[in-house]
This record gives sequence, structure tokens and C-alpha cells, in this order.
Amino acid sequence: MSKKNAIERSEYINKQYKEYLKSSFKFNNSKLQKLFEQQLEKEDLFKGPYVDLNLPFQRGMSLDEMIADGAVCKSFRRLGDMNFDRPLYSHQEESIRCICSGRSAIITTGTGSGKTESFLYPILNELMSDVENGNREVGVRAIFLYPMNALVNDQIDRVRKILTQCPEITYGFFTGETKEQVPKDYREKYGVENDTFIPENELVSREEIRKSPPHLLFTNYSMLEYLLIRPNDYSIFAPERLNNWKFVVLDEAHSYYGSLGIELSLLMRRLTGLAPKKPRFILTSATLGEQGKSESEIVNFARSLTSASFDIQDIIFSKRIMLSNSKLSYTIAGEDYSEIKKAKHDILTVRTIGNKYKNVDSMELKSYLYELFVGDRNVFHLYEVLKDGSKSFKSILASFNNQITSEQLIDLIDLINMAEKDGIGIFDLKYHSFVRPLAGAYVTIGDDPQLGLTKTNMIGELKAFEAGNCRYCNSPYIIGKIQRNEADELEYLYQNKEVDIYENYGNNEFVSIDYFLMSNELNEEEVDHDILEEYKVCAKCGAIHPAGNLNARRCNCGDSFQHSIFKVLQSKKDGEETAFNNINQCPCCGHKARAGVVKSLNVGKDEGTALLAQILYEAIDDGTETKKKIGKLSLKRKETVQSETETSNVKQFLAFSDSRQQASFSAAFLDSNQVRMLQKRLIWKVIEDNQYRNFSVDQLTATLSGMIKEGNLFQNELSTHKNAWITILVDLLKVDGSNDGEGLGLYFFDVDLTDIMSQIDEEDVEDEFGEYNITKKDLETIMQVVFGVFKVTPAINSIKSTLTPDEKMEALEYRRFDNYVMFNCPKTINGVRSFLPVKGKDNMVVRYVQKVCECDEESAKALLEVVFNNLAVEGELFKKHETKECYQIEASKYVVKNYKTSKYYICSKCGRLTPYNVHNKCVQDKCDGILSEVDLDKALASNYYRRQYKTKKIESIVVKEHTAQLDRKKAKQYQQDFKNKKINILSCSTTFEMGIDIGNLETVFMRNVPPSPANYVQRAGRAGRRKDSAAYILTYCGTGSHDYTYFCNPEKMISGVIKPPYFNVVNHKIIVRHLMATCLGFFFRQHPDYFISIDELVFGNALEEFKNYISSHPSDLNIYINEKILPGDTYRAYHNFKWVDEIEGNDEKMEHFVSTIKSIAEEYEKAKKEAVTEENYKEADYYQRQIENLHKEKVIDSLSKYCIIPKYGFPVDVVELQIYKEGIMDNSYDLSRDLKIAISEYAPDSEIIVDGKKYTSKYISLPKTGEYPRNYFCTCPNCKKINVSVSTRTGNECKYCGEPLGTVSQEFYIEPINGFKTGITKESTRAKPKRSYAGEVSYLGGGIKDENIVSLSNAITIETSTNDELLVMNKSSFNMCPICGYSDIIKSKVITPTSLKKHKNYRQFDCSCEELTQVKLGHRFQTDVARFTIPMLGSFTKEDYAIALSFMYAFLEGISIGLGIERNDIDGVLELNLEQHSYDILIYDNVPGGAGHVKRLVEKNAVITSLNAAYVKVSQQCCDKNTSCYNCLRNYYNQTNHSKLKRKYARDFIEDLLRLIGVKPDEIS
Repeated sequence: MSKKNAIERSEYINKQYKEYLKSSFKFNNSKLQKLFEQQLEKEDLFKGPYVDLNLPFQRGMSLDEMIADGAVCKSFRRLGDMNFDRPLYSHQEESIRCICSGRSAIITTGTGSGKTESFLYPILNELMSDVENGNREVGVRAIFLYPMNALVNDQIDRVRKILTQCPEITYGFFTGETKEQVPKDYREKYGVENDTFIPENELVSREEIRKSPPHLLFTNYSMLEYLLIRPNDYSIFAPERLNNWKFVVLDEAHSYYGSLGIELSLLMRRLTGLAPKKPRFILTSATLGEQGKSESEIVNFARSLTSASFDIQDIIFSKRIMLSNSKLSYTIAGEDYSEIKKAKHDILTVRTIGNKYKNVDSMELKSYLYELFVGDRNVFHLYEVLKDGSKSFKSILASFNNQITSEQLIDLIDLINMAEKDGIGIFDLKYHSFVRPLAGAYVTIGDDPQLGLTKTNMIGELKAFEAGNCRYCNSPYIIGKIQRNEADELEYLYQNKEVDIYENYGNNEFVSIDYFLMSNELNEEEVDHDILEEYKVCAKCGAIHPAGNLNARRCNCGDSFQHSIFKVLQSKKDGEETAFNNINQCPCCGHKARAGVVKSLNVGKDEGTALLAQILYEAIDDGTETKKKIGKLSLKRKETVQSETETSNVKQFLAFSDSRQQASFSAAFLDSNQVRMLQKRLIWKVIEDNQYRNFSVDQLTATLSGMIKEGNLFQNELSTHKNAWITILVDLLKVDGSNDGEGLGLYFFDVDLTDIMSQIDEEDVEDEFGEYNITKKDLETIMQVVFGVFKVTPAINSIKSTLTPDEKMEALEYRRFDNYVMFNCPKTINGVRSFLPVKGKDNMVVRYVQKVCECDEESAKALLEVVFNNLAVEGELFKKHETKECYQIEASKYVVKNYKTSKYYICSKCGRLTPYNVHNKCVQDKCDGILSEVDLDKALASNYYRRQYKTKKIESIVVKEHTAQLDRKKAKQYQQDFKNKKINILSCSTTFEMGIDIGNLETVFMRNVPPSPANYVQRAGRAGRRKDSAAYILTYCGTGSHDYTYFCNPEKMISGVIKPPYFNVVNHKIIVRHLMATCLGFFFRQHPDYFISIDELVFGNALEEFKNYISSHPSDLNIYINEKILPGDTYRAYHNFKWVDEIEGNDEKMEHFVSTIKSIAEEYEKAKKEAVTEENYKEADYYQRQIENLHKEKVIDSLSKYCIIPKYGFPVDVVELQIYKEGIMDNSYDLSRDLKIAISEYAPDSEIIVDGKKYTSKYISLPKTGEYPRNYFCTCPNCKKINVSVSTRTGNECKYCGEPLGTVSQEFYIEPINGFKTGITKESTRAKPKRSYAGEVSYLGGGIKDENIVSLSNAITIETSTNDELLVMNKSSFNMCPICGYSDIIKSKVITPTSLKKHKNYRQFDCSCEELTQVKLGHRFQTDVARFTIPMLGSFTKEDYAIALSFMYAFLEGISIGLGIERNDIDGVLELNLEQHSYDILIYDNVPGGAGHVKRLVEKNAVITSLNAAYVKVSQQCCDKNTSCYNCLRNYYNQTNHSKLKRKYARDFIEDLLRLIGVKPDEIS
């Protein structure tokens, strides 16, 4: 097999993906199955490939030449890790010359263009010149600002290599990771740990940096704000230390837009204003805009961001080598491209073909191709077609007008990518492909069922229901939701429109899904009888009622449409957990899975992307096999030579996810999928290599151990012996159901009955069972079938495996238990299963014997007694329990057989495959089908799984994650290992989008469509840094609106317009915020004691002193503001403290902060007094402690929390999930989240995956004082707003409308600001991590209203406010221990204030407290809010509420599209307007503190643009107009409202609203 080209890859991915879907979904109706397969073939699930062209960069001088030229100083040669004789790109040379000439620069040169060298070389050149000239003063010379710490760390590693031999130049980073102090041996220890050398000129602690600020300082903007305010950090920027400050580098400058751009601009003014002379600025980005279109906007952006002077000549674009048509003189024939490609390793043959067109002297393939192709008209035609943007391969082929074939065009593209002369190619071509999932399968119920693969409510005249399958036995299910229709008071079975059945959210009482079997096929051995409940459903209208309810109201469609279906109830025996959005056990096969057993035809993102990643990995295989060298061995001694690792054929790709947990689980899930496939492939390989003979389990284990060891096949911590046993047990115990070796007709495990059968004569069998026509062979087959019970119980003794219970849990999931089988167990005994029926007359084994013998139950039981007791027990087949009459079978007693030497049969009715045939009776319980012999290779020729098990390449695949969860050391190690080809698939979050070094890479896989073309370009740009092959980018387009939009128009993502960032610096609110931060910095430097806690600031005299200080107009501060921060007439209103005088020294945010803190303190005091009056001293002590804690809060944290100082869109309320292993804290990972997310993702009983391991949160970290403040809340019955107070004693009336609240019951929540701790994890990493659900956001208000109010024709009034407060709470409640923080999620409907439970603390010792208190988890955050008052959005009926919701979500989509705001950055809530009898729409920034997005809505055009975009969105025919889908109004976060959202509601309302504003409908595009 040779390496696949891009078209072959695409065809392979498309074909394999469809074969997987076809193999994964079965319908027990041949007509449905046929319809499914036919429609699947027609479905357009794959787009592409599209081809994208990149011209090569022009080359410039080398560093050696620039030194000789005098542009670079001679001492530059002292720097390490540089290639001095390699030509630089011309833009790198231009950057060096521009910056070294004393100018600032904007470097926007595309991905892979060496931007780092473009700014680092000129800066180092200036520093080395200073050293040459004797200037070695301490102090910052260059500050490098990065948007994230991963880039800081990457840059530090680079600089370390360069400066190790230059001790005169110091450098260091100051971020949240920088330690305050370090021990003397820190450099040595850190260097050993990270396999590097830390020289003395690298400053590694905050203490060192303050004492001697480094020449090169690396940090982020959020930390820089703190450095300018904290009095003890000011020494870094003391003016005398900044005499030599020359540069500020803003890397990835495209990320500074909107309010963040304004914030950063003012921060830069404050920073550079401290220096005697303003430094120069260098801005870098791959994607700032387009040359020839965006220059003036880029310059304006740079000026706004830095307040430095920039001209168009300071923009450094990459210079590309255009393809000239001056040398065109021939057209190479298409067949010659193919001939050249075939002969690429034979230059003489290539020359023979090419010299027909042009005589080229070169004997080197790459340069020969270059010279040949520059004269070829076909190559120039390809350039002409692609120079303005990407095109599909099909359209490119069509443009050649049948002059060349598809294969010839592929060969031409490959050859162009190979062509290169002096390191320069003709142009690079990248391939881009897009793939989407199925929407689902929709079926009708009845005698003539129909099926569709497009979301629909009706098929013909009949109701369409969504179909799914058991992932283990393929039993078909109807997935839906029973809901009551208020109009006719009937219950209907609706399609599931609300819940992602693959998500694992706990205790979700708001939404639940019903699962129905189409027939009653209960497996009583595995499942309780009462797990199924019969319903009657109308196939025409969907009306449904319990079959047992004879009085139930029915529809009028008629009895002919009534059909029985069977609702599956959750199995709850043995205290098992339920599957939250699924069912935890299939009644047909008995398989269990906590994450759910049913899958729909929309396979879900995790399974879909794991599968595509695996197919992609196969598609990029180059066909080479590692072969052992065969030859003579030498007896001569060899000198030791350092062997080089073979890396050329290593398959690799980067997999992008949009969140760290997505990236984490993706890595774990992909790894476990690969392992499962490989395990079965290995068993088949052993069978193949041994000519299909039968193998004992012990022989198989030994052979597998050798193979696993030799190939180092499994990347886990288990021994090869344990891995071999797991490989066998997964199949032996039938963990994978019908997709195992037996189910797919490859191999099966028989218990070895040779000894027993040798002791039985044919005559004995005839005498005993002759009346049933049972032969000796039949008896052996019956034993194999009935002893299958031991496999699934499981009662298999696998002590030889030496697997621990935890290892079994991870590998065998619910088949991990060590159970026994008893012949006749009269009562339920834990861990023991009865062979004969316990309840009722029969069970599965009895029914099977009845079926094959055609006898009654008693006769069947008699035969089974002989088989079990006389043969198996007496014949010593079983291993007996030490004390009970129950048994196991040793795993070693099994033999693996295969279909090549044993016949297989297929059932005429259920289609089950089996090697067991007695009287042609099907082995499937309750199936009366007939068995017939089957040619498996023919019948299952296109089965995806079977082909994988037979042909998958046997190789080790190393899959790791790279996210912000890993500590710096581990993240760096994985980055390096990936670069060194030791990791095959790196699953990463957006950290790798920017310029982190990962070496040469050919393939990128995106697990979702990125937010914008700029993001796509960045991610796709990680591939294509290898000259010998074309880059291939595959993108999975999920079911959401954004992904679907770009699946329909991929060119808009590949070659999308990249707009330069824009913002207006003159923003009064943000300017005042920065001026206040400036004043506080000056004030705290004079009074450092006031900086310690808010005790002095709020409750003492500090604030009064601060007011006096700024009211006195200190001259040094005045000059700094007037001349450095805000010079010029534009800012005249802020000069000479006019802004202070206007507010009379009373800053509104400071006042808000102080009054809030004081009112909280007063509430505590009031509650304390009442408690003392009632002699409740315990409660009074609690309030006293809260008062004390309030006084001790840190100044910097409070200033940031209350937005008195800028926050830069960074979350400030970050909490940690600490990992504890057996009671000891593990610091290997950095698990931290904004509290808004953490109350769901890290809440007790939620699970997270990091670095391939799963951890379960179990403890709420308590404050040192032991108790969190309680926040009591209730909903006002009048205005429906949430009221929050610190005590039940203080919230007596509604804060908003004055309604008495005395009779309203109050709950309380705590804000877990100290984070969480893990406990013991009980589930496999294969199961999706479980999370509890964060609820909807509630608006509390209390912010500062902006003055600007906009009215649009009295139809809409818009006003915005700053620092409005919102509340988000976890939907679940928890029982929490007040002593150690141990917590359980509450699953029962009845919630009591306290409960009793013995438990262990996080140190795993018994906790002294057994009484758990019921709590809720919540978080209040402040942000910007825009209120839209729309009188026509009435609030009279339930339908009005649905209309308001539908409009709000349409409007949010419109704002996102119309204003180019990432949809997840904004959200909205409805609020009742009692005056107008309408609903107000509140749109808010999702970023705590506000990111400035909603402030853009105070402008008529912005609102109309957004409404227009919303109208277009809900006008598309994506779903029935009386519903909604993920392509219009639905998203993952508004699931609770899915059933209320209707496209028609939104469309009609927007149309009416636009008319009222004065925009005619015909103007709407």
C-alpha cells in the first residue's frame, strides 16, 4: 500500500465514515435497513477537498551578510541557536533594518513566516550593541507582552538557548507562575527536571526581578496592571531603571480588539509614561488584515493601541514570489505528470519525460521539477484559478476542460509541492476537507414503516419518530419525550429536541428523555421484569397512553393506527446510578453503561471525532512496514555510536478542541477506542499467523504478551502480561456486545469440554436424550450455549491475570466483578447468579433447551441438571467457591476458535451470527428464526468493525493532551515530544492556535469549526511546514448553527476576510477607570500600609485620605496624566484633574464598592444583634466571623472584583480543583476555572479528565474560618425577580417592587471561592465525564446606568449599565459536611435541610461529623448589560413568553453575526416589565466585568444590522417553522427552553418590529 494522495484520503475518509455508520446502526426490519442504507449513500456528509494556494516568501540576506553590511553588530555572533549563513526571509531582513533604524514596526506576515525572529533579532542586536559600547546598566530594555502564559513560556525557552553564553544580558518572566522567592539550588533542580540549563542571567523569582529588573521582561497585560498598582512592585518601573528602555513587543496583536484594545491602549500609555523617553513598539500577528486593502485600518489600529506614531511604511507584510507568465512556452501532457510521479526516484527517467518540453541541466529532482514547471501553462493556469481564494478540487478539475484527468491533476499538485530551487518552491498547496454527522434517523411505526435521515416531524401522513440503537446488541429504540398538550389535554410522544443524549449532566430534572423498544424482548436473567412498561402510541398523530390505563383519553385517529411500544425504565438495582440523559441498561441484551447504552444516528461529537481521528490516522499512512533486517551478524567489536531516532515515517496530527475538557476527554476517548480496536486485531493476527488453528487462552496470553512487548503497543502503565489478559477478557466477557469477535463472525471462546466429552459415549447420549434427537455433538453445543451465562455474569476466574480491582474497572467496566453461578439459588445472594430460574417457570437457558429439544420446562430443567451437576461439576470443569455451592470457570479452560475452521450460521429472523447450531434453532432468546450456514466474508464484506479487526495496522499510537490543565513542565515535555515525533496525536485546546513551536507537521484535525476565518487560518497554519508533502486539514462540522453554516460554505472559512481589529480609545468610562488605577498606584506608593487589607481602606481613614490626595491635585500625578497618559486637545476634559473635580472626588465605582461592603457589614451586624437578642449565640458567632473576614479581604482582589481597576476581560474569580490521591495532594496539574464555570464543572460528584486520568470532585474547600457566608434567595411572586440577602432576618420585602416576602420560602447558596478537592473515582475514563448543570443566569441589577439612552421610533428603548450584577447557580443541591467539605449531589426529589452520613475527609480519615447540610452553589458576577424595552413584546400569555424567548435567541444570533461578536461572548435574559406589561430583553457580556460588546448596541445602525441578520437567520428553511433547531435558535446552553423556541415566532416578531422602526420588509436581505 502506497501513501494516499489528498483525494484518495478524502475518498477513504468518506467511505470509511459511511461504512462505520452503516455498520453501527441496524434495524430489525429489512425494509427499514434497506431504506437506511440507500439514503445513507445519498447523504452529503463530506465536502472537499478544497485547495488553497500559498506563494513562497521572498528571501533576503543572511545574518552573516547583514553583519558584513553593518546592519547587524559584530558581537551578534556571540548569540547561540542561530543559523548565520541561511538566508533570512526578506520580511525578516526588512524588520531588522526598520527596527534598527529607530522605527516602530507592525509585522503581519502570515503563519509559518518566522515572526519571532523578525522582532527578536533587531532587539538583541540593539542590546549587543549596547554591550559593545559598554552600557551594561540594570533595568528593562524590552518588555514582551503576550495574551497567554503558554506563549511566554515558549519564548523564554527560545531566549534561554540564545542568551546562555551572554551573561551580560538578563531576562525573566513575571506572571502568576513566577515564584516570590526560590532556594539557592532552584536553577539546578528546575534545569534537571525540565532537561535544560538555567543560566544565572535568567531571573527566576519576583524578588530577583524587583531587585535587578531584567533587560528582557516577559509578562501578560493582566499582571502588568498589578505591577503598576502594587507598591512593592513599582521598583521594576522606577524612572531611573528605565533610562535604557527601548521596546515594547505586543505579540499576537490581533487579539486586542474592542474594549480589550481600549484597556491595553491606556495601559501602554500608563506604562510608557513612567519612562524618561517613550520606547518603540513592535506589533506582530499572522492575521491583522490584507495587503492592498487594510493598510490604513492597520495603521489606525496600531496608533490607537500604542499611542505611538506609525506610518504605512512601518507595516511589514510578507513579500511573496509571484508566478510569472514570462517563461510559459509549453503545456505538459496530463499523462506525463503521472509518469514523472511514478519515476520520482529515478531522475534519468524523469529527465527523459521532461526533456520533451525543456532541456534542464539539474540532476536533482526538486530543482529539475522547478525549472520544468515554471514554463508549463498548466501550472500557471492552476495559479490563476487559485490566486484569489480556495476552490474545490472538482471545480479546479473542471476549469481544465478535460485536458487532464483527476488522477493527473492530483499528481500535478503533488509534483508542484515537491518542486523547489535553492529552498524556494513554486507555490504551496494545502487541502481542506469538511465532514458532518447525520442529523438522525426518523421512522414511522406500523406494518409498512418508512425512514428518513433528515429532521422531520412527518413522513407522508404518519408521525416521524427518532430512532436509535443499543450500542451493544443493535436493538432498535424510539427516542422521544412524553408531553401533555394543553389544548386537547392528550399526551403525545414528541421528538427529543432538548437534550444531547451523549452528555452526562446529573440530576437534570428540567429535561428527561423517554426510550421505547418496538417489541417486548426482555432478557430476564440480566434485567428486572418491571423495567418495561407497555404504551399505546398513535402512528398518525403521536398521541400516547399507558396500555394498562383503560380510562386514558385517546385521539380520534382510529384503532388501526394504535401500536404497542415499550417504555424502558431506569434500572436501579444494587443502588446503581442512573444514566442522566440516557438509559443505563438495555433490556434486550442486559448490557449496562453508566453513560448510557442507546446511541442515535447523530453519533455525538466525541464518538464522531474519535472515529474520524482514527480514520484520518489510517488515511495518512504511507504504507511502510517496519521490517527486521536480515543478514549476517558481525563478530567484530563496534564503536558506540549515538543512534538517531527514525522519524521520517512517523504519522502525526494536531487535534484542536475549543475547550480544555473537550481536548482532555478527546485524547482519552481516542486512546481507548484505538486500544479496543487493536486488542481484537491482535487476537486475529495470532490466529492468522498460526494457520487458523485453535488456541488455549494460556497459549494466546503468552503469544500476545510477546507481540505487545515487541511493538510496545499499549501506552499505559500496565505490564505486557496484564495488557494481554485485558485483550482476552474484553472479548471473553463480551464487554463490547455484538461488536466483539464472536458477534462479527471472526473468533469465539469455547470452554474446553474435551475431557468431559471423552468420558461420554454416543450411546449414553442416545439413551438419555434420544427422544429429543440430541447427539453427542449437539449436547456439547448446548453446553457451550448455556455455559455462556458464566461469561456475562461474569463468573470467570481470571486470577492469573493479576489485575487489580481498579485496573479491571478501567478495562472491563461493568463486567469487572468477581461473581459466581449456583445451579439453583433459592434467594437473592449478592454476587451469585442462579443457573435455573429463581422466579417464574423458565429463564433464558431453560427456554433455549426447550427450543432445541421441543420439550416442556421440567424436561429442559432435567437436561440442564445433568449438564451442570453430572457433567460440569463431576467433570471438574468448574472451580467451587470456598464456602458456598457456587462456581466459576477458570479463564484458562477456554479455547479460542475461528470462522475459518468452524462453521458460522445466521438467523433468518433476527440476523444474529453464531457458531452454535442445534436443529437450526436460533440462540437468541425468544427468537423463532431458522439458522443457515453463512459465508461471512461475503455477508460482512463492508462491515467497518470487522475489517478493522482483520486489517488494521498493528502499531502503537501515542495520544496526549496539551491544555492549560497541565503544569508547565508536563506541557513543555509533551510539546517537545510531539516535535520529536514521540507523540502521534496531540489533542490541544486553543493554546496551540498561536505561534507555539511544534516543528514540521502535515496534518491538522479540527474537532469543530473555529469562531472566525482568522482562527481557522491560525490553526490550519500549524500544518504545511514540510516541503515534501501537501498539508491536509480536516474539520468536523457539528450540529450547531455556526458549524453547519460553514459546512455549507467552506470557502468562507478557508479564504475568509480577515478584518483588522478596531476600537475607539476615547471611551470615558474606561479612561476614568485607568486614571483611577493610576491615582491609586501613586497613592499606595506613598502609603503602602493602606494596601494590606480593606479594613483601613473601607472602614478606616484611608479612603478619605485618598479623596483628599487626589482633590489636592498633586503636581507629579497631574504632569503624568496631562503629558504622558492623555496628552493633546482630544483629552483636554481630563487635564488638571477636571475629571476629579466634576465628580467631587467621589468615583462612582469606588463609592459603589465601599457602600456594598458597608451594607454587607451592616446586614451582618443587624442579624448578629437579632441573634443575640434571641440568645442564639452560635448564630451570632457565625455573623461575627463573617464581619472579621470581610475586614481582612485583600485590597488588590477587592479593587479587581468590584471593577475599580481594569480587568482586561480576564476572569478574576478563579478557583482551583485540587487533586488528592489517597489523601495526599498531587500538584502535577493546574486545574483552575472561572467560578462561573467551576460551580458546574468542578462541583461535587462532577468528573474531569486530565492527562488521560479521570478525577471526581468530592469536597468543597472550606475557608480557614470553617464557614462560607450564606446568601439567602427567593423569587418575588409579583415581579418574578430574584431577591438575595445575607440573612433570612433582613430580606422581608422585594427590593424591586416592594412586595412583602414574609411568606415566601427562602433557600441559600454559598459561593465556593476556595475551590474544590477530588475524592475517589469510581468510573472508567471511557465514560463521558459527569457534570452537574449550571442553571440559567438571573439578573440582580444594582449597577451604574450609563447616560446615553437610544430610542427607535418608540418601538425599542435601549439603555446600558455598567457593573450590573448577575447570579448563576448550579441547578442541583448538595449535602455538605460543615467540617471537612465532603459533599454529595442530591438526587432524590425530596430535599431535607440536613442528612446523616458517615464519610471520610479528603485525607481519607473518618470525619468526626456525620450531619450534612443541604446547600446550593452560586456565583454573583458583574458585567455590562444592555436593556431593550420593547412594549409590543407582551407578557400576557404562555405563548407571549415563548415569543419573547424565540425573539431573544434570534436577536442574540443576529448580534453575533451582524456585529462579528463571538456568540458565546454574549447572552441574554428576559425580565418582566410590570409598567409596560411586556418583557424586557437584557443582553449582557459573558465576560465578568464586561468586554464592551453590549455597549456597541447603543447605536441605531448596530441594532438594525443585528435585527436584519437575525431575520435572515430565522428565514432559512432549516427546520419546520413551528419548531427550531441547532441551525437557528437552539444551542447547547438553552436546552431547557428548546420546546418553547419556534422559528415562526421569531421571524414574525422581527418583521413586525422592523416595520415599526421604519425598515420595510423588502429591504431585508
